[in-house]
This record gives sequence, structure tokens and C-alpha cells, in this order.
Amino acid sequence: MNYADNRFMEIAEPLVNNKEFQKMKHIEHHDGSVYDHVMNVSYQSYKIAYKAGLNWEATIRGALLHDFYLYKFDKRFRLKLPLDALKHAVMHPVRALENAASHFELNEIEKDIIVRHMFPVRIPRYKESWIVSMVDKHLAVQEYYQNFRKSTSKKYREQYSTIKFSKVQYSEAK
Repeated sequence: MNYADNRFMEIAEPLVNNKEFQKMKHIEHHDGSVYDHVMNVSYQSYKIAYKAGLNWEATIRGALLHDFYLYKFDKRFRLKLPLDALKHAVMHPVRALENAASHFELNEIEKDIIVRHMFPVRIPRYKESWIVSMVDKHLAVQEYYQNFRKSTSKKYREQYSTIKFSKVQYSEAK
């Protein structure tokens, strides 16, 4: 995505250039990185907040920092996965806020965006927070859908399938 918008980059650049923020480039999120995800959420949220006459600066900053948790969530299938996923949904905004507050000065809207973006786990207080939460969900659905299409495509299955069962192999195994 092209972020040639000067207003957006003027606010985003100090955060994006932070060495801790850069670590998000190496943490997987759906089929990309957390960095790519927060950049997309931030830019889309900014466009909405700006058109609505809301605090677009806080929207940019809060959206950039909403997933600033700096660890990889383990999505491997296992018995504890549902419980771990719920714990991640509840706790990663808290961790993101702690990390963000330790590296940046935050206003109340930015804090609310970060800690309440996982609606309905926590209910946002500000319009800017609602925007980021809804954009985050919209983009997450798109990212999951792209992953699903990729993983179910014939080309993907042929490339990554290690065991190919045919009727002949199955009948011989009996």
C-alpha cells in the first residue's frame, strides 16, 4: 500500500521509525506481518476519521500501536488453542498499551484505541476507537479469507501437500 499521504506520514513516521516498532515486521499476523497489518489499519482508519472531522492524529497513532504486543501468538492446532486464543484476545491489548506507553507519550483517545480495539471484549469510549476496532475487524476478515483461499487453492495444495492419497493407494493399504 502506498502511504504517500503527507498528513498520514507526518504523524506515523516518528512511530514507524522507532526500533521497537520495527520489530513488528518480524512477527507473523495472518499471512503477513503485524507491521503490515497495523499500517493498513492505521491508514484506513485515518481516512475515515479525517473525512468525519474526528481526531485523525490520535487515530493514526492509536491504530499503529493497537497490536504493539511484540510476541508471536502460537496458532498451531492443539488442545489449548481455544483457551490460548481467548487469553490472547483479552491480554494482547493490555500488553500493547504497556509497550506503547513505555515508548511514546499517549493521550486518552490513543490509550482507548489500543486497549479497547478488541470489541466486544472491551467497549470503546471514543468514535476514533470504534473506527479502529471496526477497520481492524474488517481487515482481519479479509486477511483470513485470503489465507483460506490460498490454503484451499489447487496450486497451494499441490505445492505443500506431502502425502497424496489416491484410491489405488488407499485400497492397497487395506
